[in-house]
Amino acid sequence: MGIVLLLAAQTIIKTIGSHSDASGGSDQNGGSTAASCPARIAEELPSGDGAELVRAYRTGNKQITLCRTAAGKLYYYGEFSDHREDGIAMAAERTKDGYKASNPPYRYEIHDGVVTIYESGRRIGQETVTPEPSPE
Repeated sequence: MGIVLLLAAQTIIKTIGSHSDASGGSDQNGGSTAASCPARIAEELPSGDGAELVRAYRTGNKQITLCRTAAGKLYYYGEFSDHREDGIAMAAERTKDGYKASNPPYRYEIHDGVVTIYESGRRIGQETVTPEPSPE
């Protein structure tokens, strides 16, 4: 009985550890990421009240913010850093090595320090992303 409980506890701990960066609990370096999604972005998300910041990235001229709503839905919010146009929110999902979001015909994939943009399945762009604590 004790061994079964020990194995179950280890499985739960591994599961929590592998999902902590996507849930707002802690990042891969053990630091806390449980911050609120910026209010101006949360307002753009369906049921965004109380959303938590999951990740934030910056490219040369864009800001990407990933937030999770209280209902557990993950959203990608993309905008120009200078706010010259309204940003766009889209449903996102965690992948084995990053995140992806879709706003047909466009798809955005973040992994290995880059965001790659596809249109109708064809790669149309790629930019280096720099993690940041939170957008302005």
